[in-house]
Amino acid sequence: MALGVAASTAALADGGLDLSLPSAPMPLQPAVADTAMVADPAAAASSVTGWGARAARVRETQPSWSSPLVTSTGLLEQRLRFDLQQQSAGNGTGTTVIDSGKGVDVIVSDSNEIQIGAIPYSLRSGSAGSSGRAGVASAAGVNDWAFLRVKQRLASAPAEAGNYILTALLQVQAPAGAASFTNNTWVWIPTLAAGKGWGDFDIQATVGGSIPASRAGVIGYQVQTNLALQYRFMRLFWPQLEINWTYYANGRRGGLNQVYLTPGLVLGRFALTDRVRFSIGLGYQSAVAPAYRPTPLTPAYNHAWILSTRMNF
Repeated sequence: MALGVAASTAALADGGLDLSLPSAPMPLQPAVADTAMVADPAAAASSVTGWGARAARVRETQPSWSSPLVTSTGLLEQRLRFDLQQQSAGNGTGTTVIDSGKGVDVIVSDSNEIQIGAIPYSLRSGSAGSSGRAGVASAAGVNDWAFLRVKQRLASAPAEAGNYILTALLQVQAPAGAASFTNNTWVWIPTLAAGKGWGDFDIQATVGGSIPASRAGVIGYQVQTNLALQYRFMRLFWPQLEINWTYYANGRRGGLNQVYLTPGLVLGRFALTDRVRFSIGLGYQSAVAPAYRPTPLTPAYNHAWILSTRMNF
């Protein structure tokens, strides 16, 4: 049979009936755009423009004060903030805190702001100790990380319509610190912030708590209150005086009060572009209560220099 099929095929090739189909080109397939890889510059530009317009709209409905150096402001902000602190304690140690838990603040709606905190880093110089005072070893490492803060603005009005603010805040701190700087527990920090202005003078204040998820018998529940008095002159100068008070309800410092006075000056906001504004501030914080106690170390430090930089956009 194989021989017969081969003969028939040869005969067809020599002039018999050709049953083969003509070759046809393959149809061209329409090109499909990879939508995942194609960027729309116009849409991206529109999104950025809308984001900036929302921040501008929010700022128009609240006071235009400067943020204090220590007291958390109730104002919704859109900015990058970087702070430095140089602390000196009664036990002879000095600690440099880099960034101090600040980071980027973003206005996400007409009444909400989210802060993504940068993780702070501390450099502590040791002390040799002396009569009645134990030595302290040098240490360096990250602190516990207050990585997220959410603001809900409850009420506000610009200067021409009442000049006030009322905002609720909730911050979460993770036990991410090195052994020398960690509380070894998550901490919740709810706060209520308020402020009122009269012309170039304003008062901003907060009352809140520090609530550890565990180890409360060591760390203690804390009530934290801050009051900032500010006055603006020549449009860019913001001298201030702050009172920063912490009450320890229990724990190692149970029943103690820790009070600091913080005079300072903030300069700004300087226009860098149509949308970007820069501010810088310097303050000196001094403990006024309680009297120094070595164990547990109270106050946490005797005095500190504070440098604060902000880039609003």
